[in-house]
Formats: sequence, C-alpha cells, structure tokens
Amino acid sequence: MGLKVVELLKSIVLTFLVLLSLVLTFSIWNYTPTLQTIDDTKMNQIILGTEKKLNDVIKPYRILFKDEGNFHGTVNSIEINSILSQLVGWKSSNVTFIQSHLTEQQINNLTNGDKRITFFYDTEVPLKILNSMLFLTQDELPEATFNRLIIDWSSLNSKNSIEMHFINSEVGTHYRADVLMESESFLNTFIQSSTSLQAYAEIARGNALSLYVPTDPIELLNLTYTIGEVSPSTFKDILFIEPSIVQRSLDSATSEKYIDGMALMTVDTNTRVLNYVYPASESIGDIPVSKLIRDSFEFINEHGGFTGDYRLKTTNASRHIVEYQLYLQGLPVFSSITSTKISTTWGDNQIFRYRRPYYFLDSNISSDKNIVNLPSGIEMIDTIKRSKNIKLESLDELYIGYYFTQISESGYTLEPRWFAIINGNWVNLSSEILGGDEYGLE
Repeated sequence: MGLKVVELLKSIVLTFLVLLSLVLTFSIWNYTPTLQTIDDTKMNQIILGTEKKLNDVIKPYRILFKDEGNFHGTVNSIEINSILSQLVGWKSSNVTFIQSHLTEQQINNLTNGDKRITFFYDTEVPLKILNSMLFLTQDELPEATFNRLIIDWSSLNSKNSIEMHFINSEVGTHYRADVLMESESFLNTFIQSSTSLQAYAEIARGNALSLYVPTDPIELLNLTYTIGEVSPSTFKDILFIEPSIVQRSLDSATSEKYIDGMALMTVDTNTRVLNYVYPASESIGDIPVSKLIRDSFEFINEHGGFTGDYRLKTTNASRHIVEYQLYLQGLPVFSSITSTKISTTWGDNQIFRYRRPYYFLDSNISSDKNIVNLPSGIEMIDTIKRSKNIKLESLDELYIGYYFTQISESGYTLEPRWFAIINGNWVNLSSEILGGDEYGLE
C-alpha cells in the first residue's frame, strides 16, 4: 500500500474521530436524564388527626355581655363559635396605642361598662394573629398582645361605629380600633341573642381583677369515654430525621427510650405521655410571640397532632414555650393521672422540645341519666370565702372543667367540677381541698 493511501486513511479516521467527538459532546450538553423526583414532603409525612385552622385553637374561654346593668355570658363552644363568626371580615381603622400600666380597677371599669362584650382568653394573643383570623385592619401592626377583647357599642347610634379595646391584664397595655357598623345589623346579630345566655355576676375583689361567675346552679353530664392511642413508634417516624436508625430501649416496665445520637424521645407508658428533645436546636434568641405561636401551631398541625379539641393555653416568649389545653364540650380537661396539654418549646428554626399525651378520647359511652349538679358560682365564692386553705384574692380565675380519671381498664370518666387557677396552676375545688389540709396543685 502506497504512502499516500496510508496518509489518506489516517486523515479519514482522524476526521471521523473529530466528528464523533463533536457529536458526543453536543449530545452530553443537551442530554436531560429522566430521574424520579424525591419528594421531601413525602418523607415522614404521617398525619394523625384532622388539619386545624388557627381559629380552631385560639378561642376565648368565656364571652361576657353587659347591657342595661345585667351580665350574661357563655362558655358553650357552639355559642362562642357563632358569636366569633360574626366578627370575620370586619374592617377596622388603624389600631392605636392608648396607654400602658393599666390598673386592675381600670380594667374592671372597661369590662363592666354598659353595652360591652368581653372575650376572655387564657393567654396573651398577638394582634397580628387576631388580624389574620377575624377582622381586617392596617398592614403593619405592633407586636402587641392582649388577653381581653372588649367591644363597646355604647356610641353605635350616634357614630355608626363600635370601639374595640385590646387589653393585656398581665402587663396593663391598652390598644384601640374603631369599626364602622350599621346599628340595626349589630343589634340584631349580637344583642338580641345575648339575653338568652346564662346570667352572670361580678365578684369584686377590691383592687384585684374581678371574677365573673354564673349565678344559677349548673347541670352537666358525668361523661365516660374509651380512649385510643397513637403508637409511640408512629411519633418516632414523625419526629426523627432518619427513623430507621433510631434505637429503642426499655428503661423500666413503664418507660421507653428512643435515640438516634442527635435526638431523644422518652415515653411513659403509664401516663401515656412522650417527651421529644432535639438538643442541637436549643436557642435563647428573641422570638416574637406571633411567630412563636405560628411556628408551634404549624409544627403540630403538619402531622395532625391536634388529636382533640386543643386550645392555646399558655405562651412564654422568654422560654419559647407554647402550650395547648385539651377541651371537651367547651370545658377544659384536667387530670392527676396524665397530662392534658400539648407543650412545644421552639428552638433555632425548629422544634427543641415536644411534650404531649399520645392517647386521645375515642368513644363516648356515657349514660344520659348520669347527671351532676354543681353549685352556682355565687355559692362557690361563698364556700371559698369560708375556706382556710384557699384565699379568694389568690385566684387568677374560677370556672368549671372536667376532671379526667380512670374507672376501669378501658373506661375513663370526665366528671364536671369547679376549678380555680392559682399562679397558673389548676386546683380541683373538692370538699377535701376546701375543707381539709390538702392543697392539690398540678
């Protein structure tokens, strides 16, 4: 073969290789692989209960009307929801600061004025949260909180508007907004129905905040429920980043431990309460109360963790704690055998501590004949005044709730009783407490 032929073949092969290289390079540049997308939202996505809205968990525990010198009020969930629904979509003027350092007597005067509606909340609620739930107002709201919302309609006829007062009785702050309102519509919606509510009375306590109690005896059913459980291993799958590497151990007959080297979950199988801690997320930085509540709510709601009628009960901004109290038929549930609260401690953009019961109230097996007669609020006040163990001045609040105890292997009773709140703790006002030496704090 001649030299020229060899050189020609080399040139052809070289040209082919160059062209092949170009084709392959172009194919690589334009190649889009077909990959299965890994949806992070599907990882650990276990839903325990139904999704809630903020206005399902942030509710007043009492609504009180004062008109023509008489108090009427309710703690009934259906009645409270009906009244709250009338506030949705109200458009108010700008919220303005009125004063700080309100005295207890000034707060009493604001509550007791004629033609007023007062919404009592268990804890401080941020204005920003209420704005997203009920009425509409200015875009920028102060990072202010309240635990009493007072609607004053005394000047409705003359100004065609009502006043909304946001009172924080803990720190004594007072904000106000006005809402344009048609007189006839407001009176027909709110005032006519209020006269059918239960009669209440003010219990004045000198310079302390007044108490407000029903004047008539109370008839309620003694309820009996079976309970269900969410397995702690289900919470393991929800809370841990890699559930498959979590190690479970038994500390005792009633204590379990789940650990992955980063987080720890302890389980008390006797009380049916679990406690999850992720130490690396601990934070001492400031968190606005509105963000703290939203983050806590969204964390629980994402896995359907509100497995009953849980309502916002306590906020502690300095410690990043938000707690939700179990309610049943509009009344708080308390217990000495287990916890009836869900508690979160927020960390560095994620949960730091999560403590909660893993049981839930399942089936109501009560008898309609199992009626409990409770004394009126007036009678309870008289009893407390005679008690050597509890002083009327020490009470933060007085109301009826359910006392949750076990009566059989599968049956649990919820007995209606009077409770006092003292220094943030509940006290079961049994005859032993009021007349004996025992003082039962949670």
